[in-house]
Amino acid sequence: MIKLIVSDIDGTLVPDGTDQIDPEMFTLIKRMKEYGIKFAGASGRQYVSMRKLFAPVRDDIYYITDNGSILRDKNKVYSMNVIERDVLFELIRDVKKLDNCDIMLCGLDTAYCEDKSEMFLWMRDSYKYNIKVLGDFERYLEDDIVKLSIYKKDTVEQEVMEWFYPKWKDRFVIASAGTMWMDIVNPGADKGSALKILMKELGLKKEEVMAFGDNINDLGLLQAAGESYAIGSAREEVKNAAKHIAPPLSEYGETIAIREFLDKNF
Repeated sequence: MIKLIVSDIDGTLVPDGTDQIDPEMFTLIKRMKEYGIKFAGASGRQYVSMRKLFAPVRDDIYYITDNGSILRDKNKVYSMNVIERDVLFELIRDVKKLDNCDIMLCGLDTAYCEDKSEMFLWMRDSYKYNIKVLGDFERYLEDDIVKLSIYKKDTVEQEVMEWFYPKWKDRFVIASAGTMWMDIVNPGADKGSALKILMKELGLKKEEVMAFGDNINDLGLLQAAGESYAIGSAREEVKNAAKHIAPPLSEYGETIAIREFLDKNF
């Protein structure tokens, strides 16, 4: 029997960069708790942003944040995978060579950018991030960083793949997190690895876990779960990797799949 349901956020539960979550999800998470089923959100988002999104149930769920670099709940940080500082600055210098790309650095509770750009305003106002304008990273950054995100509207993947990805792919996990984002984390710091840590903490087997996703950075998450769902609007690579296809996000496909699962089994 399923004892943990874990879900990607942007593109799976909400349209990218919004807080438009189906209110029924909160009811379903509360039902799951009554049946002894736990819920975890797994996202490229930071903890602060995710807690705001899940406000009605925020103290009852687990958080896989920053694409798996951090696993935590309201009381405890279970794992945190920090990028080595000297290499981080080398990465930053290379990203700055890309054409018109913005950089966001993510720490445990705060994200950082160098100037008050369009990206900064979007992260602050839409994603509800705790984000600070820092100025020059190499001069002012003090926090430990778990993720570097590259932002460029619509063409970021094409930009990164030309020369940046071949240079760094053997040293870091570099994955698309939507049409505007490429995320860089340490090897082993992905959603699937974080899910495995959570499963170990909870004493769960693979067949007791259900996962939902839509993008390349969700593949590890789906592979770690016994029951895997690609949302109907997911990338084809994700649909091919999943055991099941839920209806698309526009129809609140994950809500439908979880409701049907609960109605059938409880």
